[in-house]
Amino acid sequence: MSRTFTKKERLCSFTEINSLVKDGTALFCYPFRTVYQLKSGDVNKVLVSVPKKNFKRAVHRNLLKRRVRESYRLNKGILALEEGLCANVMFIYIGKDILEYRYIESKIKDILAKITKAAEENR
Repeated sequence: MSRTFTKKERLCSFTEINSLVKDGTALFCYPFRTVYQLKSGDVNKVLVSVPKKNFKRAVHRNLLKRRVRESYRLNKGILALEEGLCANVMFIYIGKDILEYRYIESKIKDILAKITKAAEENR
């Protein structure tokens, strides 16, 4: 699996985001609230959100988004779903503190494993 994070893997479509928020399944794994939706397709898509309410400075929001995207990029192989099935995933950082990269990466791994397990159970 390629370790890149291309434009096709980013969740940008307004209609897909609305569908994800409205019909998606939520799970909580501190410091993230994750909403995901399984659908037919070929590429998993990801959206990362860090609320301005918790981090006023854009520097801190961007730092956290970079850490989340990088940990997803390196561990996206965990989210290997069956052929023809993909996931739209939204990571919302709800923590109040800027956490270390290693901690964020471990939580992203846990979340991706939970999504994969849920997809296998729904098969």
